[in-house]
Amino acid sequence: MFPNSLNELSLDERKAHAELMVIIASIDGALVQEELMLIESIMGSSMLHPEMRVDIRNMLNNPPEFEKTISFLSETGLKLALRDGALLSAVDGEYDKKELRILSSIAKHAGVEKDTMSKLFEWVEEIWKSYNNGESILSV
Repeated sequence: MFPNSLNELSLDERKAHAELMVIIASIDGALVQEELMLIESIMGSSMLHPEMRVDIRNMLNNPPEFEKTISFLSETGLKLALRDGALLSAVDGEYDKKELRILSSIAKHAGVEKDTMSKLFEWVEEIWKSYNNGESILSV
């Protein structure tokens, strides 16, 4: 992952952000390898302590409560979770209805309008196309 504003959040917010990624990844009932890899990447770029990462990994089997988790996030934290949650939801190639509902809920809590959500989904599509294009350039 690229350096980003996530590291400007408090440790509690970064932890809640990672927990929210677990909730999003597990909401459709199927964890795929790509989702797990992205969560690991987010935890690494968030500079979460290794013991904290273990705790978050253990939540994959029993995700935390959504309302309790988002209560730790500021408006900026919610928006960053929305950005990363949109990327995470798309990593397996499609958005599940449950993933879309939780993203919509995060957007509502963050005060993000529908037109901004549309722009976010367009950005996600561009990111994945660009990433795949980088691999094709190198014939990987």
